[in-house]
Amino acid sequence: MTNYRRILTLAVMGILLLSSCKKRATPQEVALAFMHAIQDSNFDQARDYATKESQQVIQIYSIFDGRRSDAEREKIRKAKIEVVGIEEKGNKASVTILNSSAHQEEVLQLVKEGGQWKISLTFESIIPNYIPPANQGLDSTTVLTPDTTTSGMAVPAVK
Repeated sequence: MTNYRRILTLAVMGILLLSSCKKRATPQEVALAFMHAIQDSNFDQARDYATKESQQVIQIYSIFDGRRSDAEREKIRKAKIEVVGIEEKGNKASVTILNSSAHQEEVLQLVKEGGQWKISLTFESIIPNYIPPANQGLDSTTVLTPDTTTSGMAVPAVK
């Protein structure tokens, strides 16, 4: 019976030791996993590889993806994705991906969040001609007028 306990104890200790040595994903691995999730339109999985700030960008991208034709989605799914460059500096990294469906290189920015590499997206990264809205603050001199094109919502009037 003591041999059984020894074997069981050694097995449990071995499992604990192996599970505690879990390897952290590299920027390249995170970038590829993220791109494959995007290819499969699996945006929940893609969010797992992204920073908290990138969650809204992925949500908007999923809306654009929903408007694609089946042929476009199939082309994206079949695309070959290849890492062609990696640059890592401290807690930041850039991974250059060659996407065969777009026939161009894409650079993904990554940052360490909680000790793990995460994709850092901006609106500019998914919308090529995105121009951030002008900083139009509302103050006590801003006049709100009803706009009939927005279901009666008040919008700032032009001064």
